[in-house]
Amino acid sequence: MYKLLLVAKSSYRRVYIILLLTACLLMTSVISAQEPTIERLATGLQNPRGIAVMPDGRLLAAQSGTGFYSRNESRRTGSLSVFDDVNGDGDYDDEGEIIPIVSNIATYNSLTLFETGLDEVNGINDIVLLDDGRLFFSKDEPAPGISPEDLAFADTGIFWVDSSGGDVTRIINRPATINAIDYDAENDIFYLAESGLDRLLAMTPDGEILQEVQLNLLAHDQHPVPAGLTFDPNTGDVLVALFSGLIPDYYGIVLTFMPGDAKIIRFNPETGDISDEITGLTTAVDVAIDEHGNIFVVELTKLWASEVMPPDFPLLDPDTPPDSGGYVRFSGRVSMYPADGGDPVILADGLDEPTNVTYHEGALYISVGQGTPGRSIVTRDGLTQITGEIYRITNFLP
Repeated sequence: MYKLLLVAKSSYRRVYIILLLTACLLMTSVISAQEPTIERLATGLQNPRGIAVMPDGRLLAAQSGTGFYSRNESRRTGSLSVFDDVNGDGDYDDEGEIIPIVSNIATYNSLTLFETGLDEVNGINDIVLLDDGRLFFSKDEPAPGISPEDLAFADTGIFWVDSSGGDVTRIINRPATINAIDYDAENDIFYLAESGLDRLLAMTPDGEILQEVQLNLLAHDQHPVPAGLTFDPNTGDVLVALFSGLIPDYYGIVLTFMPGDAKIIRFNPETGDISDEITGLTTAVDVAIDEHGNIFVVELTKLWASEVMPPDFPLLDPDTPPDSGGYVRFSGRVSMYPADGGDPVILADGLDEPTNVTYHEGALYISVGQGTPGRSIVTRDGLTQITGEIYRITNFLP
């Protein structure tokens, strides 16, 4: 009888453990099925772009500025700043919580300088923080000539500054826009998306170019425009977001992009092989990857392009009627493509022209609000203004 009782108790324990494990699994599936948590961390910014997370949890973020180009330093509104939540309220909107470490960075609008028909602000674009505290960043500074066709890039390339501030050091000067930068720590190599020339570059920290890869035209013969990239530490490859550029003379209309042609490609630095990773995208503007191999894609918009702007559009006139600026506003999204090959998951939708994504320890940091700050635009809910913001997305991993 005693043996039978022990067996019964043992069986009961096994059943209890099985039930407990089952409950835990059910709880896990419920948690993974929850909606991602989306928090607005900062607002009122001027074209936020690249973001990095410091070891103490503070943020480093670039702002491209207003887009008004001037050689006068007081009008050079680009900046690189530390974001410190001093009062612990969960945002960086209070006085003294955004501390510039580099100011007076050149800014320009592609509409006025290059007559693209798009309200797009550039200047400082992307950043990478190294373990030793050095902060590397990409920057454009055009030198205007007689006409838009004569424009040259006088101070465009890769630079670094200590994350606590100090003097800026130029690493390399390049002939065209470098829209994105990332770092392979194991091999001490930087990868650059030279969007102005449709190139992918590999570079040493002292500026030596190791590889220069010319990317092919896309399906409708438009330039690929590599807008974002990330190093994949799981494989040693580089993932590159191809935006899909202007398509001239398409039924007599110049389109700013072709929906469905944008994609993420995978580049193997050792073999030079390039393969399609994710296709069928619209305006893929940046990409990130986590330690599990999940891929995160940002699309500036997921809808057809809106009407382009005339090159003389008065961007800074507050009385000018609202205009989308070439892209449908509040139609951007962030998606996760699971490492196991499962269906993509939309993490955030209806964002206003998101441009950059950074993954860090289970969280995504998203920059939104491309265009002339304060300019009027129309949304489904009525009239509003372009506002640069930073969001954090969490609770998206199972």
